[in-house]
Amino acid sequence: MGVHSKKDKDGKLRWYIDFYVDGIRKRECVGHSKTLAKKALAKRTTEVSEERYINKPKAGLLFKEFAEQWLEERKSHLKRSSYYDYKSILDLHLIPAFGKKRLGKVTEVDIENLIKNLKVSLSNKRINNILVPLKTMYKTAYRRKDITTNPIDGIGMLRVEKTEIRPLSMEEVRLFLENVDSHFRDYFEVAFFTGMRPSEQIALKWDNIDFNRAKINVVDARVMGEESAPKTVASRRAIDMLPPVKEALERQSEKTFLSSPYVFVSKKGNIVDIGNLRKRTWYPALKEAGLRRRIMYQARHTFGTLMLSTGENPSWIARMMGHTNVEMLFKKYSGYIPNITHQDGAVFMQKFYKDGHFLDTCNK
Repeated sequence: MGVHSKKDKDGKLRWYIDFYVDGIRKRECVGHSKTLAKKALAKRTTEVSEERYINKPKAGLLFKEFAEQWLEERKSHLKRSSYYDYKSILDLHLIPAFGKKRLGKVTEVDIENLIKNLKVSLSNKRINNILVPLKTMYKTAYRRKDITTNPIDGIGMLRVEKTEIRPLSMEEVRLFLENVDSHFRDYFEVAFFTGMRPSEQIALKWDNIDFNRAKINVVDARVMGEESAPKTVASRRAIDMLPPVKEALERQSEKTFLSSPYVFVSKKGNIVDIGNLRKRTWYPALKEAGLRRRIMYQARHTFGTLMLSTGENPSWIARMMGHTNVEMLFKKYSGYIPNITHQDGAVFMQKFYKDGHFLDTCNK
């Protein structure tokens, strides 16, 4: 609870009060006087404690005011990256479209028109991302009886085409590693043969590496500058080190073990930025190797398809990649599953690796 001030669009100072009713944060503008704000807060506090407070519908509240209040309420429940994504969505799309409308005056037609306008420059996937906070916000307002009808209730998500799987073959992996910047060669060798997500790999620390057990413990992911536990329980996992991975990590330890808690760092010794890595290293290496341009996430898909195509057990692969079950593998990589027999990486290693070197078998 408290009082605080904020300048309006005309530069005038306005005072607001914050208080809670049944665990729900309430915010009211009470004018230009701090003294008045304190009196209003005391009144509301008494009303709440004596159960005399009446929750007035907010349908007359501006969309902008409700949206900002809703996001502030959700802040403590969201990851930092999600909070800033929602804030960006409000600032760039939702508030410009509906900000000056009353919360209860936004219609289904208004939202359909927004979607139509967004389709001009955005993908269906991104538009769906924009609809998520809008749906949640109106669901909250309707549940609290701040509005009598939910304008987005009848609007479904847009159809999103499946992401194209364009993995590298083993020969293409070799070409890539031969042409990639040497500073990041070990990074990509680990990426290709563990199936780690980029967000997991840039957060990998030496404390997570167990050379004795040949395990990589995935406990963190780094998104938008924030490190936190991966989204799912399955994503927190112990990855088996295949021989080339162990050798790459041993080489990397000579570079960064004493100088950084992170396994992989930039050339300046800083935390790796995925955007920079993609732009300055991944794409140039593909071009230098004469390979088709594709997103960096295909390194993860490469692991899945290489393992499946050599007959490794899908359950083992799913565990390595942090999937809850094998359904995702079957859904994504069904064309790469010849049989279900092995479960430890041995088939892949027998075909492609011997005595510390990759075998030249792709053209045989």
